[in-house]
Amino acid sequence: MAHFLYGRGFWYADPVGEIRGLTEDQLLWVPDPNGMCPLWQVGHVAHRERLHIGVFLQGLRALDVLPPERDVFGHEWCSVDDLRGSVNSVDNVLDWVREVRAESHTYINSLEEAEFHQIPDTSGDGLTVAHWVFITACHTALHIRRIQLLRAVAESKRERAC
Repeated sequence: MAHFLYGRGFWYADPVGEIRGLTEDQLLWVPDPNGMCPLWQVGHVAHRERLHIGVFLQGLRALDVLPPERDVFGHEWCSVDDLRGSVNSVDNVLDWVREVRAESHTYINSLEEAEFHQIPDTSGDGLTVAHWVFITACHTALHIRRIQLLRAVAESKRERAC
């Protein structure tokens, strides 16, 4: 189930798949200067996933799993111009997102059934591994929906019904 929610079946779980075929201009497009572009949405999903899985569940240091150049995808608003200045390239960001997803699958695959019910020492809210996995999947789904909406507007297409 955890792998399903992380993109091996669940249609609201693959941020890179949602942007496939978009140009760099479309990936960095916002309908309003105060909005977040599709590329930020995709990077933010990876940033949160790395925080939830890497830091909260695996107990890794944030600096080891979230390089400073990826701070642009954190919880603070970031303009498209700031985003452009912070990333080497769109391809570099997408490679990082794929790497994060692979690391998450490797971790999830390493878990025994009982481990999903454990509360990690790094879970400040007392949430189990299963809680964090599903919270992260729900967070991803929220941003997938935003990506879909931005894509529909950028491509001047009717929004897809979910």
